[in-house]
Amino acid sequence: MSTSEVIHCVYLKYNSDVSAEQQADVFRRFYELKNECKSSSGEPYIAKIQCGSENTSTEGAGKGFDHAFVVTFSSAEDVKYYVDEDPTHDAFKKFVKPLLADAFIFDFKPTTPASASSSA
Repeated sequence: MSTSEVIHCVYLKYNSDVSAEQQADVFRRFYELKNECKSSSGEPYIAKIQCGSENTSTEGAGKGFDHAFVVTFSSAEDVKYYVDEDPTHDAFKKFVKPLLADAFIFDFKPTTPASASSSA
């Protein structure tokens, strides 16, 4: 099973001199992209944004990342527009880049392995 939906995961690690207030500003601005990013026709196109500011995992594999964002798009075309063309997203990237020590981005289309049970 597959879908045209694309999940865009973004993890941010801030420079050591970035204040808690600056981090909170980034967190808020990223979340607001859902309503501020518009397609070329002027309509919002981000289906959903989920954010996390505290790694609650007990596995110890967070690698020091401070914030996590899971962005859902309806199509690969929407992701391409977001990454390559959207002026609002481009402005956000320019704003946040100097604040970051590292970022990790992973996109995927949700799928179910062919051998998985259909009841899973």
